[in-house]
Amino acid sequence: MIMKRLRIPPLLLAVAMMSGCVQFSNQRGIEVAWQDEVVAQLEKGRSTRADVLALLGPPSQVIALEDETVLYYLFEDAEGDGLLLIVYNNIDIQTHYDRAIFFFDENDLLSDYATQVRPRDSDD
Repeated sequence: MIMKRLRIPPLLLAVAMMSGCVQFSNQRGIEVAWQDEVVAQLEKGRSTRADVLALLGPPSQVIALEDETVLYYLFEDAEGDGLLLIVYNNIDIQTHYDRAIFFFDENDLLSDYATQVRPRDSDD
């Protein structure tokens, strides 16, 4: 029995070597510290900007409005995967945001706030 050698054309080999799969995870922003049990310590009209800073640390942004100051905390979590080929690419990215915003009057007293923390997956 005569065996023929299988010859793979160099172009096909190059194409196969340039394709691939990717996975990534990217987290940035302020570490989430504004869970319900933390913000429950704050009281509108009594808590100060210093109280919030002591509990949560420096914010992502400080926004100055006419008669108010806003502390904005943001945490971004992005995960994705993809397929990279020479003629076709597909990348799927899921981005989730946890955020908290605190409003202070001209006396630096907390006038209002809102928070959002997305539920964590069990495999995080």
